[in-house]
Amino acid sequence: MRRMGGVLVAATLLLGHAGYAQAHQRTVHFRTQGEEATVAGTVEGEEVVQYKVPAKVGQFLLVGGHAKSARVSFWVRDPGGAEVYNSKVQNAAYIGRPEQDGTYVVGVFLRKADAARGQAAFFRLRFSRRLLPEG
Repeated sequence: MRRMGGVLVAATLLLGHAGYAQAHQRTVHFRTQGEEATVAGTVEGEEVVQYKVPAKVGQFLLVGGHAKSARVSFWVRDPGGAEVYNSKVQNAAYIGRPEQDGTYVVGVFLRKADAARGQAAFFRLRFSRRLLPEG
């Protein structure tokens, strides 16, 4: 019984830690002169590195991913949390027109087999927001 209690405590700590790692989000800061930003980092194991991107109706939102390793992918979720893009399924760039004002979230992750082995990989994301042309 004592062993079971230790296992439950360990599982709770691990799940709590994993949830915290998943929940940490960084805000993308666009340059004062222009609407572009670049971020870079390393993703490791089951981690999902997340970035918050403010966007408005009337803009194009572009997210381009670059990594030396093909095992790095990213997804884009709208302000409601629905996944609108996944580079595992589509090309390596998202181009969208926000249907509502709000914060989009971009998550960078490793493919399942590499994540399970605890692999790590460097990535770079380029963000661009542009107003839609009138007419």
